[in-house]
Amino acid sequence: MINHDQLFKDLFRSLFHDLLNLVDADPKARFARALEPGAVKFLDKEVFQDFPEGRRHEVDLLVEVPKRRGRPTFLIHVEIERDYRTDFGRRLTRYSYQLHLRHAVPIVSLVVFLRGGRPGAHWVDRPERVLGLEIQRFRYLSLGLSRLPAEDLLDRPEPLAWALAALARPGKIGRARLKLELLRKIATATIGEAGRFLLTNCVETYLQLTGREAKEYFELRRAQENPEIDAMEMTWADRIGAQYLQKGKEQGLEQGLERGAALLRHTLLRLLGQRFGEISPKVRKRIEAIGSLDELGGLADRILEVDSIEELGLGN
Repeated sequence: MINHDQLFKDLFRSLFHDLLNLVDADPKARFARALEPGAVKFLDKEVFQDFPEGRRHEVDLLVEVPKRRGRPTFLIHVEIERDYRTDFGRRLTRYSYQLHLRHAVPIVSLVVFLRGGRPGAHWVDRPERVLGLEIQRFRYLSLGLSRLPAEDLLDRPEPLAWALAALARPGKIGRARLKLELLRKIATATIGEAGRFLLTNCVETYLQLTGREAKEYFELRRAQENPEIDAMEMTWADRIGAQYLQKGKEQGLEQGLERGAALLRHTLLRLLGQRFGEISPKVRKRIEAIGSLDELGGLADRILEVDSIEELGLGN
């Protein structure tokens, strides 16, 4: 199962300035300009009671922007929500008040909805009224991805926008061509390898192709030479496989090893589906029978080197 929160926490931490540029609804881009190189500090996990339910809530991201000429210290609080919920603004208000009580500085709240909600970035106002009179107002930033036209993000200069386009509405460009364009941009961007991996992982996770779309994608790949994409996808597959191998070996338990193998089998089947289209039940059964982490990792490493499933020794 995909850990949506962790994937986006890692991505936003790595490219936080990009995130602010994307959501800054102010034409003067005040928030993005407030971040000088090395000026932000990601605070340790903030945990508090989620009243009135009583559940413990861990803040997804909390970033301190230190005092600067004519501007006080403030915090940027980011929440990542898989699905839009109409009542989330009420919860976010409570989170903001609790953070303000704890830190005694202004809080800028931002929620990113992976699915649903109003598309794009905008401010949301939550007025509170008594007897028809407004007594207070809470404002927060909202970023909705799934209904946003992917081309709007594809045309942005920020690398983070290209990864987020994998969750957006593909429109006329289609999912296969969109994936190719996103990976090409990421592969040729002037960014570090850690950031490139996180961007690629987002695209590979949220823009999975099967059947006709997978066939179209690889026909597009064959029609053009894309050595940068080939190398990047191979590096991504290798690192994903290595993570699963390490996870199982570090736990040192049969259950841990089986969990690592199950995750790696899932990734291998996904990569095969993207590379060769629909996977036959016979091949799927053979992969499900493989228990060796090293063997599964080796198969994942070779996917982009072969022209057929048969060359992997998995039959048809």
